[in-house]
Amino acid sequence: MSEDHRDESSGTEMKIDIGQISAAGNVVIAGRDAYVTGSTHGDGSEKHILTVGGVEASAEEAQELRQLLHQIDEKIENAKLDPAAQDAARHNASTLKEQLSSQAKPNEHLLVQAAEALLNYGPDIAGAVVTVLTTPLAGQITAFAGKRAMELYRRLRTSGTGISQEA
Repeated sequence: MSEDHRDESSGTEMKIDIGQISAAGNVVIAGRDAYVTGSTHGDGSEKHILTVGGVEASAEEAQELRQLLHQIDEKIENAKLDPAAQDAARHNASTLKEQLSSQAKPNEHLLVQAAEALLNYGPDIAGAVVTVLTTPLAGQITAFAGKRAMELYRRLRTSGTGISQEA
Protein backbone atom coordinates (compact mmCIF):
# COMPACT_ATOMS: atom_id res chain seq x y z
CA MET A 1 0.00 0.00 0.00
CA SER A 2 1.37 3.39 -0.90
CA GLU A 3 0.11 6.86 -0.25
CA ASP A 4 1.03 10.18 -1.83
CA HIS A 5 -0.55 13.13 -0.08
CA ARG A 6 -0.25 16.45 -1.83
CA ASP A 7 -1.69 19.80 -1.00
CA GLU A 8 -5.06 20.07 -2.70
CA SER A 9 -4.94 23.87 -2.62
CA SER A 10 -1.89 23.82 -4.90
CA GLY A 11 -3.86 21.95 -7.56
CA THR A 12 -1.91 18.73 -7.30
CA GLU A 13 -3.65 15.43 -6.85
CA MET A 14 -3.77 13.00 -3.98
CA LYS A 15 -3.04 9.41 -4.87
CA ILE A 16 -3.63 6.43 -2.66
CA ASP A 17 -2.81 2.95 -3.97
CA ILE A 18 -4.36 0.03 -2.16
CA GLY A 19 -3.34 -3.45 -3.13
CA GLN A 20 -6.61 -5.16 -2.24
CA ILE A 21 -9.98 -4.38 -0.69
CA SER A 22 -12.22 -7.09 0.66
CA ALA A 23 -15.72 -6.05 1.51
CA ALA A 24 -19.17 -7.52 1.82
CA GLY A 25 -22.01 -5.41 0.48
CA ASN A 26 -21.44 -2.01 -1.08
CA VAL A 27 -18.19 -0.05 -1.14
CA VAL A 28 -18.60 3.71 -1.36
CA ILE A 29 -15.82 6.03 -2.37
CA ALA A 30 -16.66 9.67 -1.73
CA GLY A 31 -14.83 12.77 -2.74
CA ARG A 32 -14.71 15.44 -5.36
CA ASP A 33 -13.13 13.17 -7.98
CA ALA A 34 -12.65 9.45 -7.57
CA TYR A 35 -10.87 7.28 -10.09
CA VAL A 36 -11.03 3.56 -9.60
CA THR A 37 -8.94 1.20 -11.67
CA GLY A 38 -8.39 -2.50 -11.34
CA SER A 39 -10.33 -5.66 -11.78
CA THR A 40 -12.63 -7.89 -9.84
CA HIS A 41 -11.92 -11.46 -8.96
CA GLY A 42 -14.38 -14.28 -8.86
CA ASP A 43 -16.60 -16.05 -11.32
CA GLY A 44 -17.31 -12.89 -13.33
CA SER A 45 -21.00 -12.99 -12.48
CA GLU A 46 -20.83 -9.88 -10.30
CA LYS A 47 -22.85 -6.91 -11.49
CA HIS A 48 -22.15 -3.30 -10.71
CA ILE A 49 -25.05 -2.05 -8.61
CA LEU A 50 -25.84 1.63 -8.26
CA THR A 51 -28.34 3.47 -6.09
CA VAL A 52 -30.72 5.51 -8.22
CA GLY A 53 -33.78 7.18 -6.75
CA GLY A 54 -33.13 5.32 -3.52
CA VAL A 55 -33.29 1.86 -5.11
CA GLU A 56 -30.65 -0.49 -6.44
CA ALA A 57 -30.16 -0.49 -10.20
CA SER A 58 -27.73 -1.95 -12.68
CA ALA A 59 -25.42 0.38 -14.57
CA GLU A 60 -27.44 -0.36 -17.71
CA GLU A 61 -30.75 0.58 -16.05
CA ALA A 62 -29.26 3.80 -14.70
CA GLN A 63 -27.84 4.69 -18.12
CA GLU A 64 -31.19 4.03 -19.80
CA LEU A 65 -32.94 6.29 -17.28
CA ARG A 66 -30.39 9.09 -17.85
CA GLN A 67 -30.82 8.84 -21.63
CA LEU A 68 -34.61 8.96 -21.39
CA LEU A 69 -34.46 11.94 -19.02
CA HIS A 70 -32.21 13.70 -21.51
CA GLN A 71 -34.87 13.15 -24.18
CA ILE A 72 -37.32 15.19 -22.08
CA ASP A 73 -34.81 18.06 -22.15
CA GLU A 74 -34.51 17.74 -25.93
CA LYS A 75 -38.29 17.77 -26.39
CA ILE A 76 -38.55 20.92 -24.27
CA GLU A 77 -35.84 22.68 -26.26
CA ASN A 78 -37.57 21.80 -29.55
CA ALA A 79 -41.07 22.70 -28.35
CA LYS A 80 -42.73 25.84 -29.54
CA LEU A 81 -43.49 27.24 -26.10
CA ASP A 82 -43.55 30.84 -25.01
CA PRO A 83 -40.45 31.81 -22.97
CA ALA A 84 -42.22 31.63 -19.58
CA ALA A 85 -43.69 28.19 -20.32
CA GLN A 86 -40.34 26.93 -21.60
CA ASP A 87 -38.61 28.11 -18.42
CA ALA A 88 -41.27 26.41 -16.31
CA ALA A 89 -40.93 23.20 -18.34
CA ARG A 90 -37.14 23.27 -17.92
CA HIS A 91 -37.55 23.74 -14.17
CA ASN A 92 -39.99 20.82 -13.93
CA ALA A 93 -37.71 18.62 -16.05
CA SER A 94 -34.76 19.48 -13.81
CA THR A 95 -36.82 18.65 -10.70
CA LEU A 96 -38.00 15.35 -12.19
CA LYS A 97 -34.44 14.44 -13.19
CA GLU A 98 -33.14 15.27 -9.72
CA GLN A 99 -35.84 13.23 -8.00
CA LEU A 100 -35.41 10.17 -10.22
CA SER A 101 -31.63 10.09 -10.46
CA SER A 102 -30.28 11.11 -7.07
CA GLN A 103 -29.11 8.42 -4.69
CA ALA A 104 -31.60 9.44 -2.03
CA LYS A 105 -35.26 8.54 -1.75
CA PRO A 106 -37.24 10.93 -3.95
CA ASN A 107 -39.48 13.59 -2.47
CA GLU A 108 -42.81 12.14 -3.55
CA HIS A 109 -44.54 15.52 -3.73
CA LEU A 110 -41.84 17.10 -5.93
CA LEU A 111 -41.62 14.05 -8.20
CA VAL A 112 -45.38 13.89 -8.84
CA GLN A 113 -45.78 17.65 -9.14
CA ALA A 114 -43.00 17.95 -11.74
CA ALA A 115 -44.21 14.94 -13.75
CA GLU A 116 -47.84 16.06 -13.79
CA ALA A 117 -46.84 19.59 -14.85
CA LEU A 118 -44.72 18.24 -17.72
CA LEU A 119 -47.64 16.16 -19.00
CA ASN A 120 -49.44 19.41 -19.86
CA TYR A 121 -46.82 20.87 -22.23
CA GLY A 122 -47.95 19.06 -25.35
CA PRO A 123 -47.81 15.54 -26.74
CA ASP A 124 -44.07 15.41 -27.48
CA ILE A 125 -43.03 16.36 -23.96
CA ALA A 126 -45.81 14.28 -22.38
CA GLY A 127 -44.76 11.27 -24.45
CA ALA A 128 -41.16 11.59 -23.30
CA VAL A 129 -42.31 11.83 -19.66
CA VAL A 130 -44.53 8.75 -20.04
CA THR A 131 -41.62 6.84 -21.60
CA VAL A 132 -39.38 7.69 -18.63
CA LEU A 133 -41.94 7.01 -15.94
CA THR A 134 -43.12 3.68 -17.32
CA THR A 135 -39.72 1.99 -17.28
CA PRO A 136 -39.28 -0.78 -14.71
CA LEU A 137 -36.64 1.24 -12.83
CA ALA A 138 -38.99 4.24 -12.58
CA GLY A 139 -41.65 1.85 -11.26
CA GLN A 140 -39.30 0.75 -8.49
CA ILE A 141 -38.38 4.36 -7.70
CA THR A 142 -42.01 5.52 -7.59
CA ALA A 143 -42.99 2.58 -5.41
CA PHE A 144 -40.21 3.54 -3.01
CA ALA A 145 -41.18 7.24 -3.15
CA GLY A 146 -44.71 6.62 -1.90
CA LYS A 147 -48.34 5.90 -2.63
CA ARG A 148 -49.08 9.02 -4.70
CA ALA A 149 -46.02 8.47 -6.93
CA MET A 150 -46.93 4.82 -7.41
CA GLU A 151 -50.48 5.82 -8.37
CA LEU A 152 -49.04 8.13 -11.04
CA TYR A 153 -46.88 5.28 -12.35
CA ARG A 154 -49.89 2.93 -12.50
CA ARG A 155 -52.03 5.57 -14.19
CA LEU A 156 -49.36 6.13 -16.84
CA ARG A 157 -48.90 2.39 -17.39
CA THR A 158 -52.60 1.79 -17.92
CA SER A 159 -53.62 4.92 -19.85
CA GLY A 160 -50.39 5.59 -21.69
CA THR A 161 -50.63 9.33 -21.08
CA GLY A 162 -51.63 10.05 -17.51
CA ILE A 163 -53.62 13.00 -18.82
CA SER A 164 -57.17 13.04 -17.62
CA GLN A 165 -59.68 12.00 -20.27
CA GLU A 166 -62.53 13.65 -18.37
CA ALA A 167 -63.86 16.94 -19.67
